[in-house]
Amino acid sequence: MSLSQNEFLPRAEAVRARLEGAVLEALSHHGEPSVSGLAGAFRDTRMEPAQLAEALCPGPLSPIGFAALVMRELLTPEDAVLEGTVSEARVITGNARVAGSLRVTAPLVVLGDLEVAGVLEDCGPDSTVVVVGRCTAWGLQTSGNFLVLGDLVVRDVIQGIYNDDSLVVAGDLTTRFLDENDHDVTCYGEVHAEHQLENGRSGEDAASLASTFLRPELWNLDLGEIHHDVLFNRIQKGEPIFTDTLQPRQVREPDEPTAEELEGLDIEGIAAQASKNARASDVVYAQRKTGEVWLLRPGSLPLHIFDGKEFLGQGTPPALDVKQRASERVTFWRRRGDLFLEIERFGAVVQLHAGYNNGSMRTFRFAFETSDAAVQEMRRLEARYEGDFLRVTTVVPGRGPLERELANYGGPKAEYTSAIVDGTTLVTRDDERQDFDDEASALSALEDWIAGKRQTGFDLKILEWKPFGLLGNS
Repeated sequence: MSLSQNEFLPRAEAVRARLEGAVLEALSHHGEPSVSGLAGAFRDTRMEPAQLAEALCPGPLSPIGFAALVMRELLTPEDAVLEGTVSEARVITGNARVAGSLRVTAPLVVLGDLEVAGVLEDCGPDSTVVVVGRCTAWGLQTSGNFLVLGDLVVRDVIQGIYNDDSLVVAGDLTTRFLDENDHDVTCYGEVHAEHQLENGRSGEDAASLASTFLRPELWNLDLGEIHHDVLFNRIQKGEPIFTDTLQPRQVREPDEPTAEELEGLDIEGIAAQASKNARASDVVYAQRKTGEVWLLRPGSLPLHIFDGKEFLGQGTPPALDVKQRASERVTFWRRRGDLFLEIERFGAVVQLHAGYNNGSMRTFRFAFETSDAAVQEMRRLEARYEGDFLRVTTVVPGRGPLERELANYGGPKAEYTSAIVDGTTLVTRDDERQDFDDEASALSALEDWIAGKRQTGFDLKILEWKPFGLLGNS
């Protein structure tokens, strides 16, 4: 069934004259539909419907939506069953049905109804979708231009992705959860959604609001995320995503210390002792029961730690034999403010690294008369920070793998390397992967690796979760 330019354009004139109401408004969302716009898409006097769709896409919805209405009047309806993926431009002249999920990576025009018994996903900008009739699915993830001239009914969730394209509905839009994110979602009928997060919502607000109706494993307040991929995977598998009843809204604790935590602390006095450049607003951590205060201004003020009596690191640090392996290591992470504290013991020497994720860090070192005294100090520090901080080994919960980056500034050119423990495997930026029987053995190998690097002039530079490099995606 091909389209004749001589027949198509006069019919387009007639269709354009009849357009009105919500359908005209939806077609005009990206500009008023025009016959001349369609005429320019005809490269030959006769074209296949899919060729015309491809010629009009990617681009605004008005021309392809207008062309779909004209094609519906010229082409004989034939229903189709789609499977899995639409990867080439296609025009279905009747109704289309899918027994499962459907991923659309090319222009798809359905002149009747589209029914998807699963998750419908498009992939903008290549995946323009036009449904002239009614569109139904269990879930919809849309990142491209998507036009429905009838009603859009999605059983569970609609998620908009990216702000480049639009989801436009001429009829009513019905779903349980509509997450516009930063996507243009416009309905010229009525919107029926139990839960709606409007365009421009922040990630933190979204996760907080979602905590009232989505299951806890589908959102993360600390990261400010709704786990959409997990959510849609569950929809496809028929697994529950909503709570049985509305839950109290969860709110992320502030990164900065609260008034209660600062109560009774002479922050102004402590800041004045730290540095002439320090300000009370530089406080990133405070513990009222011990009087401990951390002062840090990223990019300008090095970390100062006041332990309740004095500032750490005031004297000359003791020497450290870099040839030895650490006797023990304890790593703490604080979600609020993304602060970390890593404590190493080397016999009778305790070394403490403190800073914030992928940012500035300061190292303090303390010598004791005996190894037993150093062990007691390790236990004291553990007790001091347990509760405020999470004790971690290979992963920061809810964030990602823990990576240590080491640097060597001693040569003519700065050198960097890093390592993580991924399950029972030690992975390094030096293209090494060592598999072990258990995590404890992998962590022991990590200690040997750190000791080896320290012996060649490297020292800890950054401690970070969810690294930006390749190791965190290994």
